[in-house]
Amino acid sequence: MHAMKPQKLAFLIIVALIVSGALACTIGGEPAKPTVTITAPTSDAQVELGEVNVLVSASDAKGIARVELSVDGALYRTDANPDPEGGTSWAVVQTWTATDPGMHTLSVTAYNVDGLLSDPWAVTVEVVEEGVVVPTPTSGTGPPPTATDTPAPPPPPGATDTPAPPPEPTDTAEPEPTDTPEPPPTDTPEPPGLPDLVLDQLSVNPPNPAWGGSVEVTISLGNYGDAPSGPYSVLWRYGTGDFDVCEWNKTSLPPMNGGSLHCTVDEIYASYDTVATVDWRDEVEESDETNNSAQVTVNVGPVEPDLYISEIRLVPPSPQQGSPVHVGIRIHNGGGTDAGAFRALWRAAGPTVGCEWSVGSLAAGAARWLQCEFTYSGWNPNYTTTGVVDVDDDVAEADETNNELVLMVNVRPD
Repeated sequence: MHAMKPQKLAFLIIVALIVSGALACTIGGEPAKPTVTITAPTSDAQVELGEVNVLVSASDAKGIARVELSVDGALYRTDANPDPEGGTSWAVVQTWTATDPGMHTLSVTAYNVDGLLSDPWAVTVEVVEEGVVVPTPTSGTGPPPTATDTPAPPPPPGATDTPAPPPEPTDTAEPEPTDTPEPPPTDTPEPPGLPDLVLDQLSVNPPNPAWGGSVEVTISLGNYGDAPSGPYSVLWRYGTGDFDVCEWNKTSLPPMNGGSLHCTVDEIYASYDTVATVDWRDEVEESDETNNSAQVTVNVGPVEPDLYISEIRLVPPSPQQGSPVHVGIRIHNGGGTDAGAFRALWRAAGPTVGCEWSVGSLAAGAARWLQCEFTYSGWNPNYTTTGVVDVDDDVAEADETNNELVLMVNVRPD
């Protein structure tokens, strides 16, 4: 057997290392980062002192949660995505108040809904006094020529100093002047932009609270206009009349920005149509006044008890013949008052009772698990099992039709 030459052995080791490194990068690749860019102002642009609108565009497959703006390395502001789910792409205007003339670096970073941040995107701008911004020339590099820079044309060949004879008079009458109207001015100023406050979403959780229970209200809103809103107010009205429950007074909302408001309301005793309104006092002049409200209905549970089963669970879910299985049924009282003593059971197959329980009471809005162990002596891929609550109709309920729940079970042979 011939020994391998040292040069060839070294070459094969290097190739193996390269291939293993490539496989490691492929197998253990990190998730893709979100991306973010500043679309305006561009790098090396001049901006005047005062408010500067920084236009930011961010995107991510899982959704953008927020965007941060830093000025000269220091965090200046954070804007959260008004979409609670986080949209895959989001364009936002972040306003920066420039107070110091000179060169400044603006940098943005985006975070997705999992907290993964993007690589930063930065531009450098020059802040100048008002009226000092130098316009970008459209062609050439030097200033336009002045009237004195144009040389006089040379005389035509053969020209002499003899003056030309004056023209002979004619009888042609001079045209009378006409009243030609002057063209309208072209520098007509555009009307200033207006804000547009929009109530995007209203949700009440839970939408069907128990009688006397609590709900959490969430309101999502935004300013989709061209100017800051100025002071505005938001109101969530429960029912009619004087049932004004939640109110917020805000200083201002910049254009292309938004957010969410939350409040908790206790002791809900009746079903009502609830309405949320942004700028409910009509303090803001808007480009669209028809998109300021949203409505959702709250349906309160009954005053009487209401017993029902929400889940039947077997562990393992496909038990084996002759082996014990852990059984649980989850019972609820969705009514407005406590339920007294009652009996519950679980039928393992058809009418065969596998487990049964005696329950002393169940409070209004409460839930609990009832558990036992059972062993199937036979096997069948389609056993019909049933959970039943208030078997003997001991409790007078608001709804007597929802006391049973069915689950199909596959029992495997031993």
